[in-house]
Amino acid sequence: MRGKGLSKVKFAIPKGSLEEATFKILERSWTKVNRKSRTYRVFLDDPQIMVKMLRPQEIPTLVADGLYDVGITGKDWVGETKADVEPILDLEYGKIKLVIAFPDS
Repeated sequence: MRGKGLSKVKFAIPKGSLEEATFKILERSWTKVNRKSRTYRVFLDDPQIMVKMLRPQEIPTLVADGLYDVGITGKDWVGETKADVEPILDLEYGKIKLVIAFPDS
């Protein structure tokens, strides 16, 4: 449980062809997903998690740069961008291999 002094977790998820599969995984795992149409903001049951949908190829670099705390993206994008992130979970969905990653430091 987060205390009052801690900031929100910034969570990047892929937009586009992986959107619906990502929403389903989140809903099956632990939370309801609420997205208002025509926006890239997504709301979960936990108000301490701020979610934004981004291009999957941008997510590794944005996480490595500290603009997001965690993200879901393709393993191929982690390799291609050479982003300094640590994959922590293989989600095994979509046509490519997806991982959850967070910054090494």
